[in-house]
Amino acid sequence: MSDNIGRNKQLRRTQCYRCSSRATSSEHFPPKSFFPNKGRGLQLRTVPSCDLHNNKKSNDDQYLLAQICMNVAEGENIAKKRFRESIAPQLKRRPAFGAALADGSEVLPDGKVKYKVDVARFDNFFDNLSAAVYFEHFNSQFDKKKHSMRHIYMNFYSDDDGYKRDVNFMNSYMKPFFDDFRNLVVRIEADKIDEAVYSCDIMAPVGAEASITIAHSFYGVFEVISLLTRIDNPFVRVEFLKD
Repeated sequence: MSDNIGRNKQLRRTQCYRCSSRATSSEHFPPKSFFPNKGRGLQLRTVPSCDLHNNKKSNDDQYLLAQICMNVAEGENIAKKRFRESIAPQLKRRPAFGAALADGSEVLPDGKVKYKVDVARFDNFFDNLSAAVYFEHFNSQFDKKKHSMRHIYMNFYSDDDGYKRDVNFMNSYMKPFFDDFRNLVVRIEADKIDEAVYSCDIMAPVGAEASITIAHSFYGVFEVISLLTRIDNPFVRVEFLKD
């Protein structure tokens, strides 16, 4: 039996984490660009990927890195250093990149700048990141026929009342729930340096047969909650016992 499990695992590792194509490379999650020196010398997490799913999202990776760094850069933290080392040179070389970041921005009375965010690009990035986390945790591909996926960006501000309710709910109930039932949480963490670059907590008490929640954290400050809702069986009775 263990032999079959080993063969099944090996078979899955030869297929792309996002599609049925043969894996031709490894996709880092999160991308190497989020780490100092692009992660050289670090043991970074990877999933098997085809060329399409490894390469087509690179522009979104840089857009996300820029937006996250602008949101949480402070003093000389890693986010500030990554912006200075990776994003600032690109802004000089690629005026269109700077224009995309500045599009819709607004200078506030206190001199701070409010940037408009391309939510579709964020959603695409976190769709792929959550699928990679799913693959790593369950050793199988994320199936969008079984789970829907949406993301709540805890650091962003929106005038939309529905979005505000989502963020308030996550702060009031979901985050304390993760803390109260830490024994049910599985943590995946990128290789550490002086500061944490990325970690995520997975709440999946009955596995992939029910809904799954993934709490992502970048640089210890930028937080995103990904809700993977089981389509055919969203409600499964589970009894939770605190430690």
